[in-house]
Amino acid sequence: MKTTIIQRLGLGLDRAAAYALYLLLKPMKERYRTCTLSTAGLVIKAAASAVVKTGASVTHYIAKGKNGQIAAATDMPALAGTVTADLFNVYVFTVDSAGTTYSQMGTEAATEAAVKWPDLDSERAILGFIKVNPTGTGNFVGGTTALDDITVVPTVQYISPVGMFDPTARID
Repeated sequence: MKTTIIQRLGLGLDRAAAYALYLLLKPMKERYRTCTLSTAGLVIKAAASAVVKTGASVTHYIAKGKNGQIAAATDMPALAGTVTADLFNVYVFTVDSAGTTYSQMGTEAATEAAVKWPDLDSERAILGFIKVNPTGTGNFVGGTTALDDITVVPTVQYISPVGMFDPTARID
């Protein structure tokens, strides 16, 4: 018989303390139940495209404990928002237990390390993200600027982590 976290906490703590501790542990529990099992292999859709897609293989994931998969070469949701010239930012792609994919933009910064990641739903698996740093002739406009436009953004980096990953987790 399965025992839930809240049941285990209730064995040694009063109800209020057990519930408070559960609220702290819940996001970690969801990350264990929600992750990619194989790489999404994110790439540009085609030359001169503003769209990101999954790579040549099926992407397997678990979201809220439910297995799912995304077909090879599936378009990710459109990028929205502008990254100012000479600044850094990320666009993160996630998927929920129903198979719906999402795109979220972080908050740009002068250095890559200072970029603020978007608030990510712990019940969505992170398929991957792209790093954008327009150092060319102007701003990067999501959904409009081609991802391979070397005059605006000479390098877009495509990252597809596998497993439990949460860049927004903080200890401080």
